[in-house]
Amino acid sequence: MPPKFSIIIPAYNEEKYIRKTLHGIKNQTFQDYEVILVTNGCTDKTEELAKKRADEKLRVLSLPKPNVSVARNAGALNAQGNILLFLDADTLLAPDSLQKINEQFTEEYSVATTKALPDTPELKYALALKLKNFYNTTKIYQGCSGALICRKEDFQKAEGYNPEIALREHRKLILKLKEFGEFKCIDTSVTTSMRRFKQWGLSKALLFWAKQWGKDHFGNLNNSEYEKIR
Repeated sequence: MPPKFSIIIPAYNEEKYIRKTLHGIKNQTFQDYEVILVTNGCTDKTEELAKKRADEKLRVLSLPKPNVSVARNAGALNAQGNILLFLDADTLLAPDSLQKINEQFTEEYSVATTKALPDTPELKYALALKLKNFYNTTKIYQGCSGALICRKEDFQKAEGYNPEIALREHRKLILKLKEFGEFKCIDTSVTTSMRRFKQWGLSKALLFWAKQWGKDHFGNLNNSEYEKIR
């Protein structure tokens, strides 16, 4: 019998985070899931660490080149579950996350995310994520916390992630999925890495995202990509 959830994790050089992320999934109160971890272009020990943990619930796919959208699409293509949970490799589910998603992601919703917490106690990061949680819960802006949820059939109808873009790819998919239902912010939290904010600083991060918003609305995102931080 297929699992309820397929948790899809794209991973590029995530050896410092992937063990903790997988451990958080194993500790879920709701256990009807599979994990599909898609390594893409890794040059560190991510794939080795993942394969050591492979079992009846965890499968590892390997792609030769780094492309987060292609990796997510590959995971979805191999998913057996009805509900897809796309989880960043540096993002830790709360123990009740799958249980809360199972209860709250009802038929009227076609796409959902969760609240987010920083992996560091510094006030500036907590405030930044409180703002993000506010606009997701109020639906002022409907984005992604590091966890994105949808049904497999809707994902297929939306034709998945655009493989040509590596930024705002969640937002683009969310807009397509909203054609089939409403957006929901599930009442649970994931803990996500603040490494980019720490290296860039909040001001650089805000400026970067403002530029990407401008490209999205007045140009295109095809040539935009993250400065890789590991």
